[in-house]
Amino acid sequence: MKVLDIVIEENIKIAEDIYLLSFKNKYIAENYKPGNFVNIKIQDNSIYPLLRRPFSISYIQDDVVYIGYQVIGVGTELLAKKKKGYILNIIGPLGNNFEIPQNIKSVSLIGGGMGIWPLYGLARQLSQNKVMFDVYLGFRNKEKSFFIEKFKDIAENIYISSDDGSIGFKGNIIELFTSNKKNYEIIYSCGPKVMLRTLKDLNLNNQIYVSLEEKMACGIGACLGCSIKGENDNIFHVCSDGPVFNIMEVNLNESKS
Repeated sequence: MKVLDIVIEENIKIAEDIYLLSFKNKYIAENYKPGNFVNIKIQDNSIYPLLRRPFSISYIQDDVVYIGYQVIGVGTELLAKKKKGYILNIIGPLGNNFEIPQNIKSVSLIGGGMGIWPLYGLARQLSQNKVMFDVYLGFRNKEKSFFIEKFKDIAENIYISSDDGSIGFKGNIIELFTSNKKNYEIIYSCGPKVMLRTLKDLNLNNQIYVSLEEKMACGIGACLGCSIKGENDNIFHVCSDGPVFNIMEVNLNESKS
């Protein structure tokens, strides 16, 4: 993990309110593992927004790092206005990563909304390891859908849902996943907490690993802003203990201690 100044290569809108930002950095590229994230200082010449913002690393291509985000508040609104050549201060790579056991044969990835970003990097790693996998992607609507063609290039099967039915199955992605009645050795998932909670409530016998999304100010476990409860009333810090957890370890009904 290093504190780095990076230069934006591209910061482009790829769907409604959804952007893909890229920058070149050899250190991040060489040390990245699927599931890692970076903490970005949005404004270099202002104390506002005060806190850094965490963003999953979506994938790495050569030495270029790709990060996706949705404009949902002041910080991301400011980030969306940054142009090619702007210098951002980041800390990374941070967090743990998705473990990929050897000799696994049936894998599924379940992503909802912004949770899709880190799963694409994982999908590329699975493809490089010649692991066959299915992908389930849930969106609010067609206008907010992204990366479908990228996943199609490397996934065995891809299943799409949207809340309003404007693309794919009408309903949430867990409904579509359960309707397929396919069994997998291991499931990787990232998305809204309600989606992950529904997945956990299925009480499946599969190994399930989830990447959690929480507000993280420091990214290294110092500020305690991203603490969550474990199933044994223990406390985890998503930034330093995660963001990837075995779904059975974490209490998804209560997020804060």
